[in-house]
Amino acid sequence: MKSRRRPLLIAAAVLMTAGFVRMHVEQAMTADFREQGLLSPPLEIGVREKLGQNSSAVALAGLRTLVATFTHLKVTDCFSRQKWFDLEKAMNTTVQLAPRGTYYWDIGGWHLGTNASTYYRSEAGLPELRARAEAKRWVAKGREFFQRGIRNNPDDWRLQVALGNLCSDPFRYPDDALAAEAYAAAVATGQAPPSVQRALLFARVRAGIDLAGSREKVRELLENPRNRVPTLLCIAYVLEARADPPEDPVARAVEIFGSEEKALRNLGSYFLNIHDRLPMDGVELAVRLLEYRRGIRPGDPDSFIRKLEELPDRSDLYR
Repeated sequence: MKSRRRPLLIAAAVLMTAGFVRMHVEQAMTADFREQGLLSPPLEIGVREKLGQNSSAVALAGLRTLVATFTHLKVTDCFSRQKWFDLEKAMNTTVQLAPRGTYYWDIGGWHLGTNASTYYRSEAGLPELRARAEAKRWVAKGREFFQRGIRNNPDDWRLQVALGNLCSDPFRYPDDALAAEAYAAAVATGQAPPSVQRALLFARVRAGIDLAGSREKVRELLENPRNRVPTLLCIAYVLEARADPPEDPVARAVEIFGSEEKALRNLGSYFLNIHDRLPMDGVELAVRLLEYRRGIRPGDPDSFIRKLEELPDRSDLYR
């Protein structure tokens, strides 16, 4: 009897050992595939409950992207009815189903950080302090949503730019240091267009990060004729004026812009563009001198000095 049981026990032991080894290998392969984005993580219990039995079964069958499309339809409906908390829940469910779908992260961060914050700041009819606090809270939600999307899609430059744009928006409680970090990450992918390099430069200038390095970067960018846009030329003038104010502001402005007319037009427009929050070192003096040479007095209707004085005070938007 013992002689018959012994081979069975040995066989059982061998099968158990082989099963354990196989399970360990398969678990390691599954983890590796998920890390590479080739296999989705298992559905969390909370997500299954939100989806319901039928949709959960479809998602488990490997059609998560299809289910995400349907859950995103609810986002559109919530947006049209301004149901922001329901929209946030639907958006979170969608990205849990399709974490590699960068479109969902992009549209979700925009809804939360821009649309919802605008609603609470201007349209909800809340008292001033409450409206400001709610708007700021939803901006933070939008930034956090973008950051989650970036963690799930670290090589996608578009989500980095979307975060940088939200952090640079003067009406969304700007964070220039975080914007500069996001734009720098986008540039580091090697896939972002040249405009992102300019956005990075502007964010670093606003944040006061390495202004000497920014001056060098401006010179480098301006070597490309496509980059000789008015704002970048104005930044070149401002950064030079901050480091070493020119003895003859008009002459230096003409060197940069090509003529007194272009210098006045571009520096004047830059002078009025207060919402961009860019530095203004030496700009007012240059504008006054250029207007004086063209016979324009500070009180004249076409004077940039007068136009600035007539702009409404919107400084409360940044607090």
